[in-house]
Amino acid sequence: PKSDLSRLWDQEHDQHVAQQLLAVVKPDFSPTTWQAFLRVMGGEKATVVATDMKISVNAVYLAKSAVLKRLRREMEGLAE
Repeated sequence: PKSDLSRLWDQEHDQHVAQQLLAVVKPDFSPTTWQAFLRVMGGEKATVVATDMKISVNAVYLAKSAVLKRLRREMEGLAE
C-alpha cells in the first residue's frame, strides 16, 4: 500500500474523482463565478483575478467559497 505504484494509483484516482465532481457542479454557477474560482484555485491572487475580470475582490472570494461549499456537499459520503 505504500509503494510508488500505489501512491500513483491513489493520486490518479483522486484527480479523476475531482474532475468528475467539478463537472457535476459547474452547471450550477455563472461563467464569471466559475472562472474566478478556477483562477484563484489555480494560484492567482484574488486581486489580480478581480482586476482582470472587472469584479470586486470580494466577488472573487465569494465565488471561491460558493464553489467549494457546493463541492463539499457533493463529496459527502465519498470520503473515507
